[in-house]
Amino acid sequence: MTLTRGRLPLAGILLAVLLVQGCAALDPFAPPEQRIERAVDAGDYQRALELIDEHEPEPRAEWAERRTSIEAEAAAAAEEAMHEARAASAEGAVARALEILEQAEQQLPPDTERRQYIEQLERQRQVGLKTLEQRHDILEARALVQQLRLLEVMRPLVRRSEQLPDDPDRLAQRRDPLARSLDAYAADAEGEERLELLRLAQNLSPAPERAERIANLERESREAEAPPVEDEVPRSTINARLRQALEADDLATAARWCRNAITPDSDASGPDQAAQRAHRVLCEEWRERRDTRAEELLEEGRGHYSAGRIEEALEHWKQGLDLAPDHAGLLAAHERALRVVERLESLRVPEPLPELEEDTPPDDVPQAVPGAP
Repeated sequence: MTLTRGRLPLAGILLAVLLVQGCAALDPFAPPEQRIERAVDAGDYQRALELIDEHEPEPRAEWAERRTSIEAEAAAAAEEAMHEARAASAEGAVARALEILEQAEQQLPPDTERRQYIEQLERQRQVGLKTLEQRHDILEARALVQQLRLLEVMRPLVRRSEQLPDDPDRLAQRRDPLARSLDAYAADAEGEERLELLRLAQNLSPAPERAERIANLERESREAEAPPVEDEVPRSTINARLRQALEADDLATAARWCRNAITPDSDASGPDQAAQRAHRVLCEEWRERRDTRAEELLEEGRGHYSAGRIEEALEHWKQGLDLAPDHAGLLAAHERALRVVERLESLRVPEPLPELEEDTPPDDVPQAVPGAP
């Protein structure tokens, strides 16, 4: 009993010490000027500006000058946070970039660009997670198909099912759920990728409706690959359509008519000779305008890339390459940006499926951080 009584005062003393330390940390009785400077030292510029609005210490003229300096420090901190976030995003560390910006949201004045970038990164993160989940399901489906095939071969060789390396019935329970997931992924895919997903689902869980879809897609694919039958286009029509495309600044269409070149004829005369000369002149104009536009798209893409808008940069460079496929600057910029996108884990569609007979692991993520194009 005596020991218990001795402990009570000691506990009270410790509690009092903790309360005093907590109050000292909060320091509610410190002068406004001191609390503002402590907020600035802690990097909480938003809180410092709020305290100025609440207290407006005297003299006001001197404090207005301090407010301006705090706002300048806050602007510099905001710029540094955006720079660090973009660097982390370029390395594929989307979660780290979000952490940097969310801390900035708490300590810095509101900023529309920062908020938009947070929303963009959050969408990017969600897309990346969804894509990785899709890839996981595809790899699991491929492995399950191979496991079930192997067990089917092994079954006649064992005397008891317990001697098999795995339970076929347990594995078969994953057939239908995975097949339904693959059907959903195929609905968002196109072309050969859709066919591969449906074929994999059909190998897991055969269904007549899916088999019919696969047959229809295979027929459409064969028809699309068949070369179109075109009649010979008159020379006057080629030049007329080329001129019309140039007048509309439709360089992509003009490119097709320049590639559909008028065959030179040394014996041509009259209208045919004039058509040849006109075609050369029009195509020369197209090449000059194409090269100019390619350079513009290259520079516009670099601007987007420097601002962290990599998807927009890729779109500009892709447009440039559609016009000028051999443009060295566009090729280099596009290739480097694609390596950055691979690091972001935000691809919207999975990579093409390997053949079911192969057990090829996924490609390694590149470790080098590409520089700006």
